[in-house]
Amino acid sequence: MNDFEDRPIPREVAVDDLSPEEIEGITQTVFVPSDLHPTADLLFIFGTSTIDGKVLESVARDCRKGCFPKVLVTGLSGRLYDETGKPVAHIMRDELIARGVPSDLILIQDRSTNTLEDVAFSLDVLKKNDISPESIAFLCKAHHSGRCLRTLRKFFPSQTLSPVTYVAEYDGVEVSKEDWYQHEVSRGRVYGEYLRIIEYSKRGDIAHL
Repeated sequence: MNDFEDRPIPREVAVDDLSPEEIEGITQTVFVPSDLHPTADLLFIFGTSTIDGKVLESVARDCRKGCFPKVLVTGLSGRLYDETGKPVAHIMRDELIARGVPSDLILIQDRSTNTLEDVAFSLDVLKKNDISPESIAFLCKAHHSGRCLRTLRKFFPSQTLSPVTYVAEYDGVEVSKEDWYQHEVSRGRVYGEYLRIIEYSKRGDIAHL
């Protein structure tokens, strides 16, 4: 394995006007369809500071319904960590428990600082808890879903992977599959993700799909 994301690409990358063909290709690479009714052996939550209460309530409701026997929350750093000094995985765990998710359903991986580490460092947590999931649902931002899917696929080559996505917002602009190319902020975010997928695929850090 190569070093973890040792050549970071900016979160937002300036991009000139794109052709319809380029927009279509980028959209298909960056976004993957969300599973509206997910069930899986494990719900994997990628580290982030952007999940709002409505998303967490929806996830908690699925957990309470028994859709996921185990939930794995991941992540150390991020905006919330900078503000509170508390790992983002701990914050998400507490938010889920506050919404009625039993604490014994939740596993924690609180060392990772990027997407690749979110998955790689979680392998030990699963091993220590004697969990070998055959199906994994994963929660992430919609415009992050393509890279999350490819990252999980590298480490889980044969398991069923089901995206559960939500639309993130930056500076009042939503980054959605339908119109990301119409706004400077969302265009920069999506194009940055596209470049990361291309770069990390070349390096072998994520799977080729």
